[in-house]
Amino acid sequence: MVENVTSINDIEADEDEIDLIKLVSSNADIANQYVIFEGSNGEYYGINVAKVEELFIFEKSNMVVNNNVDDLIIGIAQIRSHMTPLIYFDEWFGNKSLEDELYELLILCYFSDEYLGLIVKQVFDIVSINPEQMYANAKQNELTTFIAKISAGKKEFLCTIFDTDRLLYDLYGEEKMSEEKGFVPIKSEKMVLFADDSKLVRKMAHEAFEKLGIKFKIFQDGQELLEALEEIAVGDIGLFLLDVEMPRKSGIDVIETLSKQSKYSKIPIVVHTNMANASIRHFLDIKNVSQTIGKVDFKTIETSIRNYIL
Repeated sequence: MVENVTSINDIEADEDEIDLIKLVSSNADIANQYVIFEGSNGEYYGINVAKVEELFIFEKSNMVVNNNVDDLIIGIAQIRSHMTPLIYFDEWFGNKSLEDELYELLILCYFSDEYLGLIVKQVFDIVSINPEQMYANAKQNELTTFIAKISAGKKEFLCTIFDTDRLLYDLYGEEKMSEEKGFVPIKSEKMVLFADDSKLVRKMAHEAFEKLGIKFKIFQDGQELLEALEEIAVGDIGLFLLDVEMPRKSGIDVIETLSKQSKYSKIPIVVHTNMANASIRHFLDIKNVSQTIGKVDFKTIETSIRNYIL
């Protein structure tokens, strides 16, 4: 096996590529920055920078090929000492596949303790997208979370942010679900308030919470949760369980809002996210978040609820 692939940090790059590299490794405004890449259909897609480790030139010769044609994983490559599964984004998303030589870049992703190489046609830019710019789209396409209008130069265009939780589930779902059998009911009169923009994760949460026998309310974003607080007595809340990346109001926005109201100060907050960037984890630590856990891991969520619910 070839043990190395070529990083765009390791080759001569033009000025735009150098800026891209610096942004990927930057900690500035990390929660709202997105790597934008082009699909085979000419449309644009995005993934949060906090889920991106590095960008590489894609060379198919540098991997062990998976001969199972029905598997999304096309092969394994050793990248920065990590044995990394590789997939074509277009194939997973349902776009028409291109010839191999037209796929130029590999986005090395790290989320939920998993490394994954996402093979794409080309990376376009990195842009900042604030939660209020996001339009929830999971009802129209379950592989997406939201759509945003973004600007690059003098142009404006729509960009789809795909659901990385769904991607992980499609790759490892059966394995993870088999690990999550046997929920033990939790005895508590308190309520869990859960927010996540992924339709799949909300469905899984509903099933898990019912098996645990707990009281709960599920929201599709942080704004919906904050609005609901007006009708929920503080004494009824036993735990906030939040995603980070959500439209309208992110998990970070919710945490900031709660931290300014002393009546919520004693209610534990658990964050479940596949955004592994150190700057986000540091922010959560200084905001006294009780625990940060990966997705999609409802067995660990069960343990967290059992440990932290008031």
